[in-house]
Order: sequence, then C-alpha cells, then structure tokens
Amino acid sequence: MSDESAHKPVARAIRSLLVAADQRCPAIIGQAHLLYYARLGATPNDLAEKCAQLKRDIDDLRKAVAAVDAAMSANEAHRN
Repeated sequence: MSDESAHKPVARAIRSLLVAADQRCPAIIGQAHLLYYARLGATPNDLAEKCAQLKRDIDDLRKAVAAVDAAMSANEAHRN
C-alpha cells in the first residue's frame, strides 16, 4: 500500500473530527452555559433534557476522536 493511500483513511477521519469539533464544541459550551444559568429556575426535567443533549454532543465528539485513533492504529498496523 502506498504512503498516500495509507493516509487517506486517517485524513478522512481527521476531517470528520474537525467537522464534529466545529459543530459540537460550540454546542457543548452553549449547553454547559444553559445548564449553569438554568439551574436556578429550571425544573428538574428541563435540566435533565439539557444534560442529555450535552451528553449526546460529547458522545459525538468522542466517537470522532475514536475514529481518528482507529484509523491511525489501522494505518500503523499496515506499515508493520
């Protein structure tokens, strides 16, 4: 496998991570702020919904990081 073709899955995974970070990081920060300020007057159900959304956004970002890690590991395995 050529070096260029071996790096394509890694490059794709990193681009996906960049997209996820671009989309999710502002959402994560926003949800954290909402939780912080809503805690004073929100119902427990409202707080639970905001927390659930925050968890989904964090999970999406973690999955993108895991995909980069897996692509890099696969790339390393192909070299050995």
